Amino acid sequence: MIALLRTELVKAVRRTRTVVILAALIGLPTVISLAVNARGPRRPDRGEGLFRLASQSGLVIPAAILTMTSAFLLVIVSGTIIGDSVAGDAATGNLRYLLLRPVSRAKLLVAKAVVSTLLVWVATLLVVLTALVAGVALFGWHAISVPVAASESGPPQWIELTTVDLLARLAFGTLYVAFGFTALVGIGTFFSTLTDTPSGAIGASVGVYIVSEILDAITDLGSLRYGLPTHYRSVWVDTITRNSFSPDLKAGVIVQLAYGVVFLTASIVWFRRKDIRS
Repeated sequence: MIALLRTELVKAVRRTRTVVILAALIGLPTVISLAVNARGPRRPDRGEGLFRLASQSGLVIPAAILTMTSAFLLVIVSGTIIGDSVAGDAATGNLRYLLLRPVSRAKLLVAKAVVSTLLVWVATLLVVLTALVAGVALFGWHAISVPVAASESGPPQWIELTTVDLLARLAFGTLYVAFGFTALVGIGTFFSTLTDTPSGAIGASVGVYIVSEILDAITDLGSLRYGLPTHYRSVWVDTITRNSFSPDLKAGVIVQLAYGVVFLTASIVWFRRKDIRS
């Protein structure tokens, strides 16, 4: 199994798309950091989300960029990596030769899912590290003051988050966002076994997350939104903006695990019975 994982990982890393993805994951956080710096200082009680605190410390920049990229860039990157895992080999005619090895189809599929998960985690970490370097270089390494309560009749109350607090919250957010693509790994792997066209699997995988985001914005759906794979995507932001850990964090983990297990199981069942022609 270890040899199979190593083979799949080396093959994935050597692909041309990996270089393109690498450039995007480094370039976009750098550009966003420069844009935040160019807009000049802002009051910390104005703006939205983490970007209203970004100019206070370079340690907030990676958290803000992580929130932004997890809604679009990382979804596309993850969908590309995962959707291409099986369908890519089928399109090039390599899948049949892979199955000639003394390895079961279930093990091959699990190995591809594990490698896809690893690459998604690396992509998430790369975004954070790039933004952290750019943020610290542009804004320095400082503690921040966070407004935790405000009312029209009185001034807001503030609490200070030290640099250690910010790094801990950033590490937690990185892990949570990376784990938040577990559902996409399961869904993407399933679609990748259904077709021999990588673009189709990638489009379907990314499309599911886009539709999930759209449905999640429709408040009339009520509690039905709680089962969407993207509903709890940004709940970790409160650990910085409100200095609180929401109970929704646990719900987000459970939802991701449920989607991952269900769709990966469905992928294995389908792939074991699939007639491989390419």
